[in-house]
Amino acid sequence: MKFRNLFWGIILIFVGTLAILNNLDVIDFAWSKLWNLWPIFLMLWGISILPIKNGIRLGLVIVTLGFTMYYITSQAVYTESEYITGRGWHNQNRNDDDDDDDEADYDSTYLYDSVDRTNFLIPFTEGLETATLKFDAVAGSYILKNSTRNLCTFKMSDSEMAKYYKYSVKTSREDAVINIGTKHHVNFKLNHRNKGEGILRINEDPVWIMDINAGAAAIDFNMDQFKVKKLNVDAGAADINVTVGDKYPDVRINIDAGASDITVRIPEGSGCKVKMGTFLADKTLNGFDKVNGRYVTPNYEDAENTIYIDIDSAVSSLKIVRY
Repeated sequence: MKFRNLFWGIILIFVGTLAILNNLDVIDFAWSKLWNLWPIFLMLWGISILPIKNGIRLGLVIVTLGFTMYYITSQAVYTESEYITGRGWHNQNRNDDDDDDDEADYDSTYLYDSVDRTNFLIPFTEGLETATLKFDAVAGSYILKNSTRNLCTFKMSDSEMAKYYKYSVKTSREDAVINIGTKHHVNFKLNHRNKGEGILRINEDPVWIMDINAGAAAIDFNMDQFKVKKLNVDAGAADINVTVGDKYPDVRINIDAGASDITVRIPEGSGCKVKMGTFLADKTLNGFDKVNGRYVTPNYEDAENTIYIDIDSAVSSLKIVRY
């Protein structure tokens, strides 16, 4: 077989793989930025004309493209056009065009836009019964394992990444909606290396709904001490490790993931049913029986607390652990 045919075949496979990963939301690759990869194609051209054996040239091509693919999928970065600098809390009392929630049900809306975005704090209000957290975690690692007397605190170790976040909270007498999100769309740059770590803490009193958008991030959320009613995770190429407890009687977990490593830890005393739609997933579900297309723990019908898990994933490693 001619090396020229192998060379162009591998190039087409590389570009096709980028397209598949982009369509599966494993990466967010702007095709207009493809020209930024021109040095790679120059290297490949150089390899193709080296006076060496075809097998060595083929190996060099594969190594070069493999390294390029790894670098692209690991370098998520936030991009923005501009951001507002200010200090402290600002009572908006108005509709935010970027938010779909109904403002009429809330007493006030606050936007937090601080020069020091590495630290974010929302005070707790007595009488608050429920809270919703909408959280963007696109690159880096994010940890939730401790409680706070405040409603929520968030700290970023990387000040450069922190400046791309915006924080807001809507409050009523009994409910709060917290939004910790990025100011603009996430894209890839090949020169980004600082991903940082985010540490999140929440209050133990309210019933929580967690809505997490995770791209190429590592999520380690230990929520065994919190009353979590619902957990939604939308992920790309993420490392997801979540733990739920028995503080709420009926827990719903929905995970939609691309090429992710997923571990869900649940109490052994809680009954659990799992619905899966997976593609090329490595599954580990010890202590579950398969009944009518669902994975069910033996105590599901009789347990005082139940957990329902719905997982839709592509090429993933999935593990559900009963502790």
